[in-house]
Amino acid sequence: MPGMKKRVFEGRDRRPALVGGFFLVLAVVFAVVAIRSQFFGDSGQKAQGDGQKEEQSSIVTGGGRRNIYDRNFMELAVSFQRSSLYARPLELEAPEKVAREVAKILELDEKNILSALKGERSFAWLGRDLSREKAVKIADLNLKGVYRINQVQRFYPGNQLGAHVIGFLKDEQGLAGVEFYYDSVLRGGGVYDPRLAAAGVSRKIAEGSDSASLILTLDIHLQNILEQKLKGLVESTQAKAGVAVLMAPDTGEIIALASLPDYDPNRFWEFSAEARRNRAIEDILDLGAMERIFQAAAVIDRKIVKEKSGALSESEPLPEPEAVTRLAWNVVQDGRYISSEGVGFGQTVVGHDDFNVFADRIGLTVKGEVDLPEALYAIKDVSAGPLSKMISGSQPGPPPDSVKIMMPHIDKDSVPTATPLALLSAFCRLINGGKVMTPHVLRAVWQDDQVWDVPVRQGIGEFVVRPEVSAAMRSEIKKAALTGRNNYLIESLLQKNIAQSSQLKTVGESGPQPAIEGDENAAAGQPVMESILLGMAPLEHPEIAMIVVLEGAHIDPSAKSPVRDIAEEMMPHARTALQHKVIPPSARELAVREIGYSKKMEMIHAKTSLLPAALAQGPQGLVMPDVRGMSGRKAMQVLQPYGVRLQISGSGQVASQYPLSGAILRGVEKCVLHLKTMQ
Repeated sequence: MPGMKKRVFEGRDRRPALVGGFFLVLAVVFAVVAIRSQFFGDSGQKAQGDGQKEEQSSIVTGGGRRNIYDRNFMELAVSFQRSSLYARPLELEAPEKVAREVAKILELDEKNILSALKGERSFAWLGRDLSREKAVKIADLNLKGVYRINQVQRFYPGNQLGAHVIGFLKDEQGLAGVEFYYDSVLRGGGVYDPRLAAAGVSRKIAEGSDSASLILTLDIHLQNILEQKLKGLVESTQAKAGVAVLMAPDTGEIIALASLPDYDPNRFWEFSAEARRNRAIEDILDLGAMERIFQAAAVIDRKIVKEKSGALSESEPLPEPEAVTRLAWNVVQDGRYISSEGVGFGQTVVGHDDFNVFADRIGLTVKGEVDLPEALYAIKDVSAGPLSKMISGSQPGPPPDSVKIMMPHIDKDSVPTATPLALLSAFCRLINGGKVMTPHVLRAVWQDDQVWDVPVRQGIGEFVVRPEVSAAMRSEIKKAALTGRNNYLIESLLQKNIAQSSQLKTVGESGPQPAIEGDENAAAGQPVMESILLGMAPLEHPEIAMIVVLEGAHIDPSAKSPVRDIAEEMMPHARTALQHKVIPPSARELAVREIGYSKKMEMIHAKTSLLPAALAQGPQGLVMPDVRGMSGRKAMQVLQPYGVRLQISGSGQVASQYPLSGAILRGVEKCVLHLKTMQ
């Protein structure tokens, strides 16, 4: 990052053997210190006022964890030095004095501190994530048995903005999103992604002796607008959840990604695992009527293949679709609706096997191709190989080469499914002219005055549509687009409670909508729907594509779609943002901005009511998630932010757990998981 000091190693002996031995011993010492710090042994620096002139800027510099920026060089994650204090009760000479002095500085209840100090535990927290000023004041008291740990405090200026992409930290370890996937680059642990090596990053970054900042593809301004509009849409339709993603079809750059419910990574522990789940990657959608557009592409693809091979004769032409009447909403079958832009698609279909092959080839059934860790858990067995090492912590970054991870093939008795991101990516491949693209959130690596653009992964075997198929689909899309519009939107509705109601009537039919038993909105004619919208703009050479998904929404198929407005407003904004060129800010400008973020964080800490929880001896207010059915590795990743020790027995998937799902984790230190092979 501009203005940052590079790490310097001093006092090197020129004799190779001694140098090697010295650094080997030094590495062992640091490893021991880190381990003992984790378990609060002798790692803490004695909190004494020794007159050190160690007062530095609160901003982390040098080889510490670097920052994360959006595409316009706006901070998404910054680091500051913070301190934590703990006491060893058996070493205290005067617990009452310690409680009194510490309570005064930290503005806590003296009785609570004294109670913690007189407990039977071997250690007690006095304060977590304290400002350096408060930590130094306590250190100046020279209290025997009180120790200090200097740590890096991560701060997310946008709070919940982009949280499902950015992720969060615990104990300086990335646990989700970019913070996890590119953890080794941010903290200086080496480069494990071949795309970063191809970008030509410096040798120090590649080898791990220095860290670097990341520039993402996100536009935080667009992200903010998208999240606000999606929240309004979810509220107005009373939806259970929502997803919206903006992507550049040619490159796969994810410009904005919103997943609701969301969370604040500054206080991730206050939110459930469900809120932290990235639905754009982890939800599995029944495509419903949206399958029609991909069936049309599969038909075109089969026709082109047969023409090239000479297997398609004039005597056996593929049937042409029938002329249809286009309504605002059109019933495909019971409980499945398509907007007028999709009526002409999918009347001619290919067989299940042919469609499955085509869906696999264009990435419709893929889950793990984006550079976010949630996608990596599509692998069924991670007990061996590079991914298991990454999750267990022995390897600090993603696997050397992320293999395409496919979901189970669709058999003849099942319905087509896809994640929202895979559905959008496959749609982009239908309209981008046959370009190879991979969805991604990392745009560049940044250190000092050097920016290394990260190339989009391209190669033989990647997901792609034949150029002829893409050209034909774009031609059909132009025909289907509404007159006078320079964009294309296609929507589908899937009624979730069709078994409880009769078939709804489309626009143009008279009579009221039938009531749906058990639906509080039935009187308003709003059944529970899963809504999917795909969009692109402009028609000639698409620059932006979009998906919006609503789960459990109350939408009336006899009325105008409430989803279209968000797409029609966001796509022009996104096109403008993609044309915007930004010059990296100067080191001085960054320093001024980070001082502002530091003050903002201090204000938040001063106002927060979480300080008394610094005395907690276990997780407070957290609810035990249900990890049954997960692999051991996945369960470990889910439970890691909860601060409990894990005891795991058996192998396979989690069959039972203690505490039970929904149990309050107040005071709970250990979680027991029993694994067995599921049939």
